[in-house]
Amino acid sequence: MDHPPSLFDRYFTRIRPWWATLIVSLSLLSLPFAAAYFDGNLSMFISNGQWRVYLLAPTIIIYIYLVSPLMAHTGAQVIAAIRILAKMDPKEYDLIVQDASRINPLHEWVAFGIGIFLGVLAILAAGFDQFTSWLTVFWLISTCLMYGILAWTIFVSVASTRVNSVIHQIPLKIDILNPKQFETVGRQSLLLALVFIGGITLSLLFTYQDGSLSSPEFWIFNILFVLFAVLIFFLSMRPTHNLLSKEKERELLPLQSLLNSKCRRLVDQLDQGVNSGTLPAEINALVVHEQRLSTARTWPYNVTMLRTLFFSVFIPIGSILARLVVDIIFP
Repeated sequence: MDHPPSLFDRYFTRIRPWWATLIVSLSLLSLPFAAAYFDGNLSMFISNGQWRVYLLAPTIIIYIYLVSPLMAHTGAQVIAAIRILAKMDPKEYDLIVQDASRINPLHEWVAFGIGIFLGVLAILAAGFDQFTSWLTVFWLISTCLMYGILAWTIFVSVASTRVNSVIHQIPLKIDILNPKQFETVGRQSLLLALVFIGGITLSLLFTYQDGSLSSPEFWIFNILFVLFAVLIFFLSMRPTHNLLSKEKERELLPLQSLLNSKCRRLVDQLDQGVNSGTLPAEINALVVHEQRLSTARTWPYNVTMLRTLFFSVFIPIGSILARLVVDIIFP
């Protein structure tokens, strides 16, 4: 599908050579150590564990840089899967998707600017030290950049949901007894939840401090984040669930009406002593079909996806335990 990419697509979702990604990642991770070196306190910067806090922003930026192409690829798979079911010309379908995919560049800049503003507020809330050093300059720039990219990413992610909403409103050929074609939506939702949980895990690895485990605020904050990741999983599939539920009801109601009428007819024939012929076999077949429709899935996920989501919520806790082990081995 040929359409002008958004600014976010140009800088984050384009697939680049692995060596370019490696160079960018290593450069960002080395910046705080270079700043500490120029400040003349590199050994203290490493020995007192201060480097963890300064690595948070570049790590989050690298994380977004790495997962964005994967998210874009999954979104393209959803569009391709729904295209097969669309009751229209593929070119017309692509035009509809292209129109829904457009994002105003000005809105992207506004989202990025709002993120930078929030970064400035976070810096002020952390008690900004007026003493100027290379590390201070790096912290200011990296924190603002991290918040800007986070806000930009959230805005683009929310805007991209418009595509899913639009393609679910297109007339589709749906087989409610075999909704496997919609499992791409489930995989997209699972990936989105896992990306969110991955961000939480990285944050915990770099910001966890001694005594956090005994803090109620620490547990409340992180439990809410995990619950939000699970909520993202189900909310992302909501349009598909609504579509399949309506289709299920559309097929089930007339079938139940037909089954009821045949059952009444069978009762009347039995009362009159009339030979019912093939009517009992027809009723049995309708009952079996009704049971299959009643148990048909309307959420586009399978057991494997649910199992993956369930175990992934324990990753942040595992990261804390791993951090404790590392601190014990390397005090």
